[in-house]
Amino acid sequence: MKKIRVAICICTFKRPDLLRELLHGIGNLVFRKVQAPEIHIVVVDNDDSKSAEQVCGNASVPWPLTYVAEPRRGITYARNRAIAEAGAVDFISFIDDDETPSTHWLDELLAAEREFTADVISGPVFPAYATDTPDWIKRGRFFEARTAISGSPRQTCACNNILIADHVLDRVPRFDDAFALSGAEDTDFFLRVRLAGYTIVWSQEAVVFETVPSQRATIAWLLRREYQTGNGWVFCEAGGDRSLRNWALRFCKAAVHVILGLANAALRFVLMDKVGVVRSLQRVSMGIGMLAALAGHRFLAYRTATTEFAKLGMAVRPD
Repeated sequence: MKKIRVAICICTFKRPDLLRELLHGIGNLVFRKVQAPEIHIVVVDNDDSKSAEQVCGNASVPWPLTYVAEPRRGITYARNRAIAEAGAVDFISFIDDDETPSTHWLDELLAAEREFTADVISGPVFPAYATDTPDWIKRGRFFEARTAISGSPRQTCACNNILIADHVLDRVPRFDDAFALSGAEDTDFFLRVRLAGYTIVWSQEAVVFETVPSQRATIAWLLRREYQTGNGWVFCEAGGDRSLRNWALRFCKAAVHVILGLANAALRFVLMDKVGVVRSLQRVSMGIGMLAALAGHRFLAYRTATTEFAKLGMAVRPD
């Protein structure tokens, strides 16, 4: 029987040490539910100084690895370049450069695709905290992955743990460069995948682990992330609908987030509930991000040459 061909695509930016750990983890993948596929690893370096080149050159992995540098700054350029470099494959998988896969990660994604005959499979990302992470961050579970029953449908998802069938990429336009410097490109893409009639399902067993450095374990970072989530979601959801009615509806949604978030933050402050206060302020920040988008402001997380801002670029649908 012909082996399934899978390209594991990694877009990286100035994280050579974490990339090294990721490649090591990929090299330890094992397969028990499906036949071991034919794997091609593609690393796209979005750093013009090619900080990932040596790591890739020294990587010891059991499969072919292609390293390319994409000089155009922006996550969409890197993602689309990765797809182009993948060549003729049956599936493309994306995983972030600050993550490491569980040993059965790809096996579970492929097994879920076979079981549920889905076009896209998404899985959970669990945090790997730095040793100095404050207890309130862990207690508040700000970085914990949402869980669901395997096979559950999804309306959209992120590219940090994903398997995409090649026929989807053949028919749905690639990542939109309008999101190159803002992030939320994956939310936009998978919304269009769903609108095209393709299925996205969840695999709870396809686990990856994300490094959470101490720089992210702060109130400021958490609020920035929610600001971008709200900001990016408006641009994703609005699409081509620029009607006054649509604008007014989104304005009301954003205002509700701000008002209810502020009210709950005040209550949680009185109760001396730090986690509750921060969660409430996250809702406020998300609402403000939505309002900013309605005013025409797009938050450009990838414009700055820092990895911490770049990691902000994952928008999810607001509750």
